[in-house]
Amino acid sequence: MVVPRPTNIPQPEEDGPLAAPKVGVWREVWESQCWRVFPIMLMYIGSLIILSPVTPTLLTNFFASRGQKFQIHCEDFSVQESPEQCRDAHASVVIWQSWSSFVANSLICFLLAPLVGHWSDTIGRKPFLILAYLTACGPALVVLLHLTTGLSLYFYYFANALNGAFSSMAICLAFIADRISPDNRAAAFGMLMCSFSVAALIGPSLGGILKPLHSAYVCVGGIAFCTVCVILFIPETLTEAAKEAGRRKEMAVSEGKKPNYMLTHWRALKILGRSQLFIRLTLCVMISGVVAEGIFDLLIQYLQLKVGFNIQDQATFFVVWGWSGLFVQGLLLRFILKALGEVGVLIAGLTASMGQMVLLAFVPDKRSAFGICAIGALGGVSFPAISSIKANNVAEHEQGQIQGALYGARALAQGLGPFAFAAMFAAFSRSDSPLPYFPGAPFLLGAAMMCVGIAVAATIDLKAGPSVSVDALYSYGIPSSISPDLLLIRFRSGQRFRRYIPQRVLTLLDGSVTGCQAASLQNP
Repeated sequence: MVVPRPTNIPQPEEDGPLAAPKVGVWREVWESQCWRVFPIMLMYIGSLIILSPVTPTLLTNFFASRGQKFQIHCEDFSVQESPEQCRDAHASVVIWQSWSSFVANSLICFLLAPLVGHWSDTIGRKPFLILAYLTACGPALVVLLHLTTGLSLYFYYFANALNGAFSSMAICLAFIADRISPDNRAAAFGMLMCSFSVAALIGPSLGGILKPLHSAYVCVGGIAFCTVCVILFIPETLTEAAKEAGRRKEMAVSEGKKPNYMLTHWRALKILGRSQLFIRLTLCVMISGVVAEGIFDLLIQYLQLKVGFNIQDQATFFVVWGWSGLFVQGLLLRFILKALGEVGVLIAGLTASMGQMVLLAFVPDKRSAFGICAIGALGGVSFPAISSIKANNVAEHEQGQIQGALYGARALAQGLGPFAFAAMFAAFSRSDSPLPYFPGAPFLLGAAMMCVGIAVAATIDLKAGPSVSVDALYSYGIPSSISPDLLLIRFRSGQRFRRYIPQRVLTLLDGSVTGCQAASLQNP
């Protein structure tokens, strides 16, 4: 039988194999037009976080003033003179934020992210990127209405939960994976993460200078402008061939019937269990997601309570975080990738996050908080490494599915994590708690969980898994429910469906298929 030449697997040595890429990452990003998404994401993230120095203070004052006949401004008091209402308000903000994160991540994002990723493999990336930008306007609109009409900030948590329906980052990662070669994907993903760091240099700085009302107007206007830019300037990266491959796969799984998209969610998530490699990577994602979201939800409240952070300090903190992230993602990541490899980068990132947790638990003053933030920026390299490993181990028509499933698993962890951290923070910080006063306790819990993540990452061996086989085999009609490990076992034992795989794919898989073997396989 005649089998068509594969198009999405590593080519022989003369075509640019499994060796170093022919072009550098900067050139490939430019020639593939992926660069267009970077300035738009930069402006989008900058617009979102322009409210980051303002929102924590607004929320603290809102909860401190409940039941009072006058407005309490907690930022006007020193740490020692802070009234009981302000001290308890920090815990209230964290508790409400944990519930919002649970709804946004463990319910909405967990249910929708894998489906959105799967749908983007058959419909395209662009429509879902536009939807992600539109839903991001909700929290900013609530803040704007609170400042202009007195709208209750309880609606902020509702809008923030709805914002979890679509992940712009997951869609952008799939967008880049469509155009960038496997060898350059980790660095390109790191460049996308740089947009967060650069935005952190601009957004919080403006938020610290502008009045809260003006910051809200800039936030809403900036997101609206970015949405228009996506419509006008961002091309659709998913090819028609990839769309058709995604549709054929869906129809094959549905046995020729019309796909039931509500049942597609479980099938979209099953890609995470395709091999032991994917299972370990998913565990690392979920552990880091639990800690990252749990700590992020309470970090600013903790620093307000522990060292007396105000709006200017919060703006400075995000600027330091931005500069540090820019240095790590934009400059350092490529060098440590070459030195340590993707797994080494993952372990280094988790270790840096663990160290940051320990130091934050005992932070003595504001300057130390800024320094710890800079040190912890190295922890941001772990997610690009995981995304790159998984993107390099799936076919072209599965890029959206893997990124969506990855974000779905991370979202589940991010929704559950804040409950434990918020409860611990409240138990060790509220005035009516029987436990000793130690608001840094959640950070020690985070450090312990990061140790578990490091142990899991240390067991990952990319050489042990058939990284080539996923791109090669699943493009030739083999069901995605069959793991790569099982495929290798069946190939080596001479199963009949080996006949459907081209000679050069088999050669890439086990390096031992001779011409005689290939002939016998084609005539079993």
